[in-house]
Amino acid sequence: MASLTSLERLAVALEAALEAGAVQADQPLARHTTLRVGGPADLLVEATTLSTLEQAVRLAARLGVSCRVLGSGANVLVSDAGVRGLVVLNRARSVSFPAGGVRAESGATLARVARRCVSLGLAGLEWAVGIPGTVGGAVVGNAGAWGGDVASSLLSATVLNAGGTVAEWPAARFGYDYRKSALKYQPPGAGPRSVVMAASFLLKQADRTALEARVADIQARRRVTQPTGASCGSVFRNPPGDYAGRLIEAAGLKGYRSGGAQISPVHANFIINRGRASAADIKALIDRASQEVQSRFGVRLELEIELMGDW
Repeated sequence: MASLTSLERLAVALEAALEAGAVQADQPLARHTTLRVGGPADLLVEATTLSTLEQAVRLAARLGVSCRVLGSGANVLVSDAGVRGLVVLNRARSVSFPAGGVRAESGATLARVARRCVSLGLAGLEWAVGIPGTVGGAVVGNAGAWGGDVASSLLSATVLNAGGTVAEWPAARFGYDYRKSALKYQPPGAGPRSVVMAASFLLKQADRTALEARVADIQARRRVTQPTGASCGSVFRNPPGDYAGRLIEAAGLKGYRSGGAQISPVHANFIINRGRASAADIKALIDRASQEVQSRFGVRLELEIELMGDW
């Protein structure tokens, strides 16, 4: 074992701790992202339970191997060169309904959780019915839409801290701001990352028919204002007092293409993979939009999505 690299030792340790065949090497991540792009992960593990998720993250930290947790693959752009170290696909999706709210594991799809809440007459997550991301990603990024966000209803979340301890974080500890939290944009190379394991939301009992009408209205508006197809959601955060999509459109870039990628003709803050895009194509559009908006309007756009891998 002494002659093995840290990555090889991690692969051996994961195989011993998990079921046979759980660890895959050099697996393309394109099939695991909503943009359908992304090169290979050195090692890939699918975690269907919180126990497996915790084991994988702890083993990587113990052996000094970089580890990233990937939920639905929304709100990220994975480079064509892929991701070094371990990527854990979070498929821990258990959901329960304690009195006054909902408790969901971090791999649960937020939209599905929201729909189940509506079906039980629980109000507070209707805004999330069209959000493709997971509960964990939503908690980290303070996901929001249609006047609602995670910060408005999160009660607490269980977090596997960078130091290896597990703690229940009250919502206030996340330091929420618009599409930001204390856990978002954890600097690369700074050691193990904290990982959201599960989250509890405080909801209110409401009329189910009224909630379903609200959901139908949101879905109808989404169909009109947001594009279909492979995308990662909104690319840039809206600057104070303005909208990223409006600025990109005003810069003349709505519908602009690079290779197989296109700034959506429907909403300029979305980039669409038209079928054969590379991550480099999408990054080129991000850079072009940033440069043009900065040059023409003096506004520096900030990414809402995260760049993952070697760039």
